[in-house]
Amino acid sequence: MPSSPIDVLSRHLEHVPLADPAVDLPTLAEVLDAVPDPRSRRGRRYRLGPLLALTLLAVLGGATSLAKITRFIAGYDADLRARLGLPPTMRLAASTLGRLLARLDGDAFDAATCAYLAALAACPPPDTTTSPRTPLLGLAIDGKALCGSRTTDGTVHLLAALRHDTHTVVAQRQVAAKSNEIGAFAPLLSGLELSNVVITADALHTQAEHARQIITAGGHYIFLVKGNQPTLHRRLKALPWRQAFLNDRTDETGHGRREIRRMKICTTRPGLPFPHATQAIQVKRRRTDHRTGTTTIVTIYAITSLPPGRLSHARLAALIRGHWSIEALHHIRDATYREDASRVRTGTAPRIMASLRNLAIGLAHLIGWTNIAAAIDHYRSHPADGLQLLGLTT
Repeated sequence: MPSSPIDVLSRHLEHVPLADPAVDLPTLAEVLDAVPDPRSRRGRRYRLGPLLALTLLAVLGGATSLAKITRFIAGYDADLRARLGLPPTMRLAASTLGRLLARLDGDAFDAATCAYLAALAACPPPDTTTSPRTPLLGLAIDGKALCGSRTTDGTVHLLAALRHDTHTVVAQRQVAAKSNEIGAFAPLLSGLELSNVVITADALHTQAEHARQIITAGGHYIFLVKGNQPTLHRRLKALPWRQAFLNDRTDETGHGRREIRRMKICTTRPGLPFPHATQAIQVKRRRTDHRTGTTTIVTIYAITSLPPGRLSHARLAALIRGHWSIEALHHIRDATYREDASRVRTGTAPRIMASLRNLAIGLAHLIGWTNIAAAIDHYRSHPADGLQLLGLTT
């Protein structure tokens, strides 16, 4: 058994330098076999772990529906299925797979897969600061509704925590029906080690209790501030930004546009109405669309518990910018995997499919792929490469 899927799969992208994770991990089939099996022992024809692992490989190869997943699984030969502990004459129906996914424990599935990704991404994160202190890891928090999951109980809404540097989801929770993301924030972070972690979140999560939870757990935060905190927003806008020094400037061109970002920092005045806030941040974003020639200027405000001098200005700007990596994940799930058009709606199946997409995207990023569509094309055309994830080939 290989020491790590990254060790084996790095040959698919030999030109990409990868850290060498000094961990001895179980195979993916073993990880998924630990998820509680909801089926009765009587009449089980397929082992859960290998079946879920083949389902993941189908998703890694671009399968966007249950029918496509079952066709993908049917394409493997009888010898391979036998090695996986599956019937050689396996004829899995899409409805059978759908019923299984609908009955899985979503919390247990996310706990197993997120822990696996976290173990793979356990190498130290990059940091540009020259401080001798321990580097800080950025962790973005954001939610996404699965639009195709609309049922009588409402739309499935998931809140996730994603590492900025590796683009891997390390925790995920389902938002309770008739509630919102705010109530899921504390449970999401409760099982995570937050020492030397900076939580980044949008304005919805700029809540005093969230800040206290993060600080108590030994972490730091960077929260955006908008109109949902009117008093705090007014105080930030009233700070002397014209007199403040320009702390960081970036100028980037790509995706048909040019974007200039300017960041200023102001040490917060006494009485700023938010717990543990030590610095206020203003970011002006000037974006020019090369196709239309249109220029837009947006100003955003943020607060952070990071004390002055804890990070370089460039690193602080990178953490603010890095928060949008979770938006990129959601875009890939929608644009590449057509998540919002999915017809999987029953039970926990929509959540399980979203988690499988997170796992496939996270693995692709860890291997070294920067273009997920290209990764999908590769594993669709070279299924034997995907099999190495199961530890069946080397």
